[in-house]
Amino acid sequence: MKIAIISDIHGHWPGLEIVVQHIQSKDVDRIICLGDLVEGGEDNDFVVEFIKNKNILTVRGNHDENNDCQLQPDNQNWLSNLPETIIENGIMFTHISPRLNKRAIQDNIEAWNVLEEVKFRLVFIGHLHFPAMFGNRYDLFGEACPYNVDYGEIILDPTDRYIISFGAIGYARGGGKFIRYGIYDSVKNSVEFIKLEGELLPYGQ
Repeated sequence: MKIAIISDIHGHWPGLEIVVQHIQSKDVDRIICLGDLVEGGEDNDFVVEFIKNKNILTVRGNHDENNDCQLQPDNQNWLSNLPETIIENGIMFTHISPRLNKRAIQDNIEAWNVLEEVKFRLVFIGHLHFPAMFGNRYDLFGEACPYNVDYGEIILDPTDRYIISFGAIGYARGGGKFIRYGIYDSVKNSVEFIKLEGELLPYGQ
């Protein structure tokens, strides 16, 4: 099965539209969204209604739970009732972290903490707004293996475990200039980091 994984839309419908059109060319079986649908762009209700009406499996992000968007009540209620995690076949999908103490997984030390605490084969996360990948197998104690990722396909080692962030649709961090999402292919045991041209939101949160 090929799963397109999107995250951190932040009310940015033009970016989401670009990604959805690109996904249609990739022959995926379904889409999973890793949260933060709202707060940032001007199309918050529209983004929520699109994801909701397309029955896209979605986890709750921190901006979905707490925001100042003045959403339609039924849209905010839908966001508030989203699950914090989705678990399928040894794979976890979540927004920030699977740990009880939810810190952003943006370095190899925190990635090691996560991989020590949970034993999922793959953990897909949002929240970072930039592509990142950490492996469990590493020579240094107390640190996960950091990978330098930008775009393209990576074949995963079936005997290793990974934490993966594909980046954001709404806006990038760290000087990024691209709209990003990714694809997980369970048959090939691969991930594909995808970056697309398009206007990002002018500010971050």
